[in-house]
Amino acid sequence: MVEKRTLCVGLCNLDIIQVCEQFPLEDSDQRSTKSWWQRGGNASNNCTVLALLGAKCELLATFSDSEHFLFAIRDLQRRGISTENCVFHEGREIPLSTVWLSANSATRTIVHSNPNLPELTVDEFRRCNLKCYSWIHFEGRRSVDEIAKMIDTIKQWNKTRESPDRITVSVDLEKPRDSNSQLIPNVDIIFLGKDFARFLGYNTPSKSVHGFKKRYPGSYTIICPWGNIGVSALDQNNKYLCCGVYPPTTIQDSLGAGDTFCAGCIFQLNQGNSLQKAIEYGSQLAGLKIEDFGFDHLKDKIDQLK
Repeated sequence: MVEKRTLCVGLCNLDIIQVCEQFPLEDSDQRSTKSWWQRGGNASNNCTVLALLGAKCELLATFSDSEHFLFAIRDLQRRGISTENCVFHEGREIPLSTVWLSANSATRTIVHSNPNLPELTVDEFRRCNLKCYSWIHFEGRRSVDEIAKMIDTIKQWNKTRESPDRITVSVDLEKPRDSNSQLIPNVDIIFLGKDFARFLGYNTPSKSVHGFKKRYPGSYTIICPWGNIGVSALDQNNKYLCCGVYPPTTIQDSLGAGDTFCAGCIFQLNQGNSLQKAIEYGSQLAGLKIEDFGFDHLKDKIDQLK
C-alpha cells in the first residue's frame, strides 16, 4: 500500500535574511553579522519541517519562472518535497521577503513583496488526485473565496469515503482580517494565530480558543500557540488542553517558529496521536527550531523530543 502524503497549500517565496545586533535605525548604515537566502512561505516551511520529520509531503503553490525562483525549486527537490501539481506562471516576479533578525531583542521583522504572482485557483487545486492524501493543510491567504471552494471540494470527496480514507483538513488563520471566517466551515483543525486572535479582541490563548468557539460554533479542534505564553486548545468536543513552551537558552532565529509548531502538530495528529501529545510535541519542536538558524539543525535534534 502506497503511503499517503500530507499536502500543504499556500505560498512559496524567497527569504533574504540579515542578522543584526539590533534593528536598524531609519536612514542608518550598519553591517549585518550573518546573512543568507532560504526558501520561505508558510506552507513551504510546513513542508520543510514535515520532510525533516520523515513525513511524505507535497507543496501546492504558484511558481514564478524567474531565474531566482530556481533556487527554491532546487531546494524543494533536494528535500524530496513533491511539487508535481504546482502551477508555473511566465514572466512573473518572485515573491520576496526581506527579514531582519535582531540579536538584542530576539525579534524578526519582515517586509514582504509579491508584485504579480497569481494566487491558486480552485480549478488548479482540483487537478490534484485526492486519493493520494491523508491530510491537506491550507495557509489562510487573501484568496479566501478560492480556498473555501477547495475545502468544499474535499468535503464532497469525504462524503463518499469510509473513515480511514477521509482526508483531514486544517487551516492556519494567522493574518488579522475578517475574511478568515469564510475558511472555518468544513475544516477539522484550526490553527489560530496570535495576530488574528488579537484582531478579534482576545488577549490570551485560553480566552482565544473559548471565545472563538463561542463566536464560530462547530465540531472542529482549535489550537492557539501564543509565543512565550504557551498553547491552548479545544478539541472537537470542547475539552480544554494546554501546554507550556520550551525556550532555548539563547534564541537565534524565530522566523518560521509558528510554521514549525503547526507542522509538528500535524505530524503527530496524522499518526493518530492525541491532541495533548501533538501540542506538546509542536511546542518542543518550535523551541528547538529557534535555538539555531534555519531549519536543517532540527534533523539532528528530533530524537530529543518526547
